[in-house]
Amino acid sequence: MKLEIMPFATERAEDLLGFLKQSWLDTYIGEVGRNATNGLIQSVLGDGLDALIPGNDEEACVGVIGSQIVGSIICAYRNGYLYVWGLYVGRQHQRRGIGRAMLCHVMADRHEDVIVEVSVLRASERARRFYDKLGFRQVAEESYEMGPGNPVPSLILQAPVSTIRRHCCL
Repeated sequence: MKLEIMPFATERAEDLLGFLKQSWLDTYIGEVGRNATNGLIQSVLGDGLDALIPGNDEEACVGVIGSQIVGSIICAYRNGYLYVWGLYVGRQHQRRGIGRAMLCHVMADRHEDVIVEVSVLRASERARRFYDKLGFRQVAEESYEMGPGNPVPSLILQAPVSTIRRHCCL
């Protein structure tokens, strides 16, 4: 079956919540531990998707194979930057180009000089390798709250759309 990338529809909210929860469990328990991961799930997903997609200027998309959500991405274009978050690919579907395809999808109508910015946990070696291969470079560090009292070091990465396109959007 073929990957389809489509705008997130609110009637799929429960499916996306389940996908994100499983993705976070798969991704973060080994990197930051169960307490921080559970804190993230409770603080961000405890009230549904409102913390991730507040409904202002965000664009949320899901990658679907058949009827199953296999990937997600959320972004917002603000002041010349395309801020990306929520880019996850289900563990069993990784390393098949889905993450690249989803990133290219949200960049499709952006000028080549637009800067794409993401924040990744310092401990997320796989995510850091993914973004490194696309030409992202670290520009800052911050601490991300994975639930109350669970600060985790994270890195701010940036790359111009033109650089990312050279690496993945042919």
